[in-house]
Amino acid sequence: MSEDAWPKVGASFGIAAAVLLILSFVFGPSEPPGFNESAAEVEAFLLEERGEVQTAVAFQFAAIAAFAWFLGSVFFALRAAERTARLSAAALVGGVLLAVGGLVGSVASGAAVYHVGVFDAEIGMALLDLSLFGYLFFLVGFSVLAVASGILAMRSAALPSLLGGYSLLAGGYAFVVGLIGTFSETGAFSPSDGVLGLIAFLLFLIWLLAAGATLARNPRPAGGA
Repeated sequence: MSEDAWPKVGASFGIAAAVLLILSFVFGPSEPPGFNESAAEVEAFLLEERGEVQTAVAFQFAAIAAFAWFLGSVFFALRAAERTARLSAAALVGGVLLAVGGLVGSVASGAAVYHVGVFDAEIGMALLDLSLFGYLFFLVGFSVLAVASGILAMRSAALPSLLGGYSLLAGGYAFVVGLIGTFSETGAFSPSDGVLGLIAFLLFLIWLLAAGATLARNPRPAGGA
């Protein structure tokens, strides 16, 4: 197997991670309760959507594993484009933070439905709130990963310039939405039902697909250090 074969395989896992995340939405719960709903309403949601939440967690489990392999290929490509691992290291750390945020969100939502109906409704509400904030803070990781990748793309053609520009815009948008979302219980910025956070997640999915397809074709940038 050639030197670039494994990075290409790893890069294709970015596409797989995006598909798995899309499936977690398709087969997952319809709409999570907002921060302004009562503990009884949250418990009713968890009881009614228990199977759907567990299905979403299963897809997210596989998506995190696929993203970890993909992140290795991203670092491989970015590291090859600079003499000193600065931006590539920042992108790697951002990817790790992203995965940790998604992991917290998945673990908390899975725990919320595991014994729903047995523990107090307030415990389920607290776990679901933790899940929503885990998904919110995954935007921190995405913003660092995307901005570092975008800057390096513009400096060294580690990624196509179009993808680099998109990375900068998507990363900046995700950071602003996530930052304001920490103060927003309701409204467009709310982590529970805000549409702007959903748009940020869609931008992440598009970035995964685009970066995965790009690196699968050419895992090592031309003229790398």
